[in-house]
Amino acid sequence: MANSPSGDSMIDRLVRVLASFDPDHQSLSTDEIAERAELPKSTAYRLIGEMMRHDLLQRDPNGRIRIGVGMWELSNRASDAVDLASVARPHMMGVHEFVGENTQLGILREREVLIIERMSAPNAVIHRSKTAGRLPAHASSCGLVLLAYAPKHVREAYLRGPLSAITEKTTTDPAALRKMFTSIRSHHFAELSGHIDEGTTGITVPVFDAGGAAIAGLGVVIDSEHRKGVPAIMRVLRTASARITQDLTADHRFAG
Repeated sequence: MANSPSGDSMIDRLVRVLASFDPDHQSLSTDEIAERAELPKSTAYRLIGEMMRHDLLQRDPNGRIRIGVGMWELSNRASDAVDLASVARPHMMGVHEFVGENTQLGILREREVLIIERMSAPNAVIHRSKTAGRLPAHASSCGLVLLAYAPKHVREAYLRGPLSAITEKTTTDPAALRKMFTSIRSHHFAELSGHIDEGTTGITVPVFDAGGAAIAGLGVVIDSEHRKGVPAIMRVLRTASARITQDLTADHRFAG
């Protein structure tokens, strides 16, 4: 791909356009995309037009730009995350019916948890995680579970990076996080209250593949004041996790 005068390639610019969209910015104007992608307006207009012709972007009824159906088609063809979510979904439904609020499945992507499946109820407590959204790993129960089961060098590399607080309860001290990792490995779950959203509690267990590696976190986000007992939630989560592992073991897509 030809480079621009600034040295970035066409692929770099396309990725920046797509990365302009996130769960809080699902539709944007062309000028907003240019600003968020750090592109000249003329370049942004040209790229957006080309991407719309291939259905990678589309206009909504208000004339704003959204991710197009072509991206959805591509993402559903070859993604391990999509396959994992497909296997987990029936078991997540059982958890969701029991808890009645929010159930989600996340995987670790560098310093963040990527939510690959999420189920919610109309009266569920409101929180910031969304399907295809990301959360700082150290601030979420899912992220802590995945870091706890990650190789030691992965955990230590994470702790050397920035540890920003989202609320006053977010743990940002590396020594305290190491103690939390040890506790999670001993008890096989993480429970956090108010670390991302005030008034919510996240409870997550690991999901293992056939080889015993923790590949995802299965959890719930519930109202901290009005919730079922943690032991009952833990039983439902662990049962669902075990069944997901069984299905992964039997699924040829996850064979070693």
